[in-house]
Amino acid sequence: MRAFKGVYIFVLLSVFFISCHTEREKDKNKKFVRVYAEILFLTEKFKNDSLQLRMKIDSVLTANKMTLQMFDSIANAYSKEPQRWVQFFEEVKKYLEEKSLNVKPEKH
Repeated sequence: MRAFKGVYIFVLLSVFFISCHTEREKDKNKKFVRVYAEILFLTEKFKNDSLQLRMKIDSVLTANKMTLQMFDSIANAYSKEPQRWVQFFEEVKKYLEEKSLNVKPEKH
């Protein structure tokens, strides 16, 4: 009976830690999608002003507590798994579509 109780506690703790890791991984993925999409958006918006573009990208990275090296590292990890890369781009597309729906038209 005592051994069963120990195994039961071990299984519960294992499930807890696995679920926490999974949630962190989901949050990390969402963050990468958001940052990547924002950089794509900024690249288009400031395509004629590379200095302004660099400042805006640095701002997005800083706001998301990321460095360019971290960003590149995550992108490299994704590129090693084609299916994950496909899902990633679907999420980026969805994010950008939602962002474009929420943009207020400029008044002239």
